[in-house]
Amino acid sequence: MPEKNEFYEVEFIDMTHDGMGVCRIDGFPVFVPKALKGEKGIIKLTKVNSNLGFGRLMELQHKSPFRKEPICDHYSECGGCNLMHMDYSMQLDFKKYRTAETLRKLGKISTKVNDAVGMINPYYYRNKAVIPFGEENGKMIAGLYKSRSHDIIDMKKCYIIPKITTDIVKFLKNIFIELNIPAYNENIGTGVIRHIVVRNSYKFDDISVTIVTLTPKLPKKDLIVQRLIARYKRVVSVIHNHNPENTNIVLGKKSKVIYGEDFIRDEINGVLFKVSHRSFYQVNPQQTESLYKKAIEYAELTPNDIVIDAYCGIGTIALSVAKDCKSVLGVEVVKQAISDADENAAANNITNAKFKVGKAEEVIKTWSNYDIDVLFVDPPRKGCEPAFLETIAEMKIPRIVYVSCNVATLARDLNYLQSQGYEVQEATPFDMFPQTSHIEVVTKIRYKGQE
Repeated sequence: MPEKNEFYEVEFIDMTHDGMGVCRIDGFPVFVPKALKGEKGIIKLTKVNSNLGFGRLMELQHKSPFRKEPICDHYSECGGCNLMHMDYSMQLDFKKYRTAETLRKLGKISTKVNDAVGMINPYYYRNKAVIPFGEENGKMIAGLYKSRSHDIIDMKKCYIIPKITTDIVKFLKNIFIELNIPAYNENIGTGVIRHIVVRNSYKFDDISVTIVTLTPKLPKKDLIVQRLIARYKRVVSVIHNHNPENTNIVLGKKSKVIYGEDFIRDEINGVLFKVSHRSFYQVNPQQTESLYKKAIEYAELTPNDIVIDAYCGIGTIALSVAKDCKSVLGVEVVKQAISDADENAAANNITNAKFKVGKAEEVIKTWSNYDIDVLFVDPPRKGCEPAFLETIAEMKIPRIVYVSCNVATLARDLNYLQSQGYEVQEATPFDMFPQTSHIEVVTKIRYKGQE
């Protein structure tokens, strides 16, 4: 077996789902960050488990033609953009390959996987940024976490969030320093400022800023707000959130609007949305428009269809399809999101969409008396609950469109549906998260009946 801390000359023969290069040392698999398939080099073995190891790339002897120089100064230590060393065309090919391989290996799914849908400009795309604050050598820092740690990199610039977001974070950091408001120290549980959360509207000028503090009060909040809105006219909402818990969860239970309203406006495919500071909303709205168009295409809607939108959030999918069907029923566990969905329906004069708070696996059972034609499902990363999938199978819903941000749990869920008489007809990956290994996939599923 290869030994830890030893150096080895290797060739990379594959890549993992999260973009690490795969090589073998006497048949023993080793995963190496920032290495590309087809490259050769010298690695140092940093960790050895019973069945695999991890290494660090020390020297490249043969570079892939798809390797590019990362444009970000923080790339070598940041845990955010793990594919920035990869040419964008290769990123898209990699995501198509990983989608097909994961569906095949984990789900036993053999289906058509289309080319990954990419962006013309794969930078500055995130409409939401969560920036942690901390201290280093007695100085306040704010930025991004180092890879696999909670150590903060003091951010100079980030290439996947809008430039104005970076400017707002730096501006607020300077105000906090000037006003002697300390950052949160998670090791000893002291300080004030934990996070800044900035959301940008894609179609309008709206920006919301949420300031998360350890303390119940935000010191000198009026002065902070006054200076913030004077500098940035686009800021229409400022929220103070209190999070006293020793937790990795960003937002605490209590929030207070300290300027404007608790929402920004946005638009997807002609439908207006109010997005509150707690609501889930796709972080790449430009790609979301394309993704929803594909989802609607896969649904093959008719004017008489009754539709369910499970895990509906603020109603983005439900309200996008309402004009193409008879009625749509949405379910979401977050109460505020359903309140937003109801408001969004009213604001768009959509009367054939109804929303309900609750767990999808419980609420959908109450709709079993409906003759459901189409189900849209867009669950969190953990995928669908088994009880939810069982209910789908019992209801024999004829057309399903599954939107997933985790191909592994998608493969697992599709494997079950396939065993219950469903056929996976086609899948299209969307690059919602350029420069990272994350993939969003839209899948077309049809009930064929038990053989």
